Amino acid sequence: MDGSAARCHVGAATIGRPTMRRRGSMGRMSAHTDRHEITGGTIETLRLDGGPGVPLAVLGGVETGMRPLAGTEQVLERRWHGRTAARPVVIVGRPTPDDPADAERIMHPRVMADAVAGVLRGLGIGPYAIEAESGGGRISLWLAVDHPDLVERLVLASVASETPSDSPMAERMRRWLAVAEAGDWGTFFSTMAKSMQPGPAQESGSFAAAARLQPRPATPERFIGELRATLDPSAFVSDRLGEIAIPVLVLAGEQDQVVPLASTKLVAERIPGARLLIDPNCGHTVRASFEGYDDIVEAFLAEDS
Repeated sequence: MDGSAARCHVGAATIGRPTMRRRGSMGRMSAHTDRHEITGGTIETLRLDGGPGVPLAVLGGVETGMRPLAGTEQVLERRWHGRTAARPVVIVGRPTPDDPADAERIMHPRVMADAVAGVLRGLGIGPYAIEAESGGGRISLWLAVDHPDLVERLVLASVASETPSDSPMAERMRRWLAVAEAGDWGTFFSTMAKSMQPGPAQESGSFAAAARLQPRPATPERFIGELRATLDPSAFVSDRLGEIAIPVLVLAGEQDQVVPLASTKLVAERIPGARLLIDPNCGHTVRASFEGYDDIVEAFLAEDS
């Protein structure tokens, strides 16, 4: 990473058949999603085989719950293909409840962590490095705490371990919930797109794309359920972070309008030995906007423990 990004060091189920990447008729590598049964629902995964390094499991933000993984394989494969040179990559979707009325329970970060753990164990290629963004980071922290044998390394981007009810972050989420529950998706996506960017000049990230291409989520109950559950104090994991005893890399954008930098710093400060990197020009879309993101993460994953 060059001088534009400042570095700061802080402290130290029933499982479906795994899917390997397959070669299409024109020689291009292609992949498809698998569905895995969990208690009360299913989870999709997209598995891309790769080099000999530790397998990587990828979890996105809350926007992952807006639509199925199926149908987005080409987009996901383009994004993660370069990382398969070093290791297999498994992209993990959000649970889909059998009963939409059960969404808030099944979308609780700790409940999702248990479900994801069952799916990853069933694939039989772990333990894993976990690379998670935003809301996926909360799930991953619970994974590391409750299933430590499954997690070898942890990369967290724009993550908060709690959402205190009196915080600006919680108030913002409550506003999003009100608009989403009213079904005003045009307003919702417009607002979210602005929140994703570090400044007023441009739209960026998956929310901006959704605002242009999809006026209503395919699975709004999952997104709304996760937002509600994230505000529940039982989803907060801050008091357990000291139990995490693996290498952890935390990345943050100094101009993040969604997860305050102070919240991400709190995570890095409470995990023993965690490293924190801050890009002063980056907003919430760290995976897309953090200077040198993929190279930084791969260098961390390649380190000896």
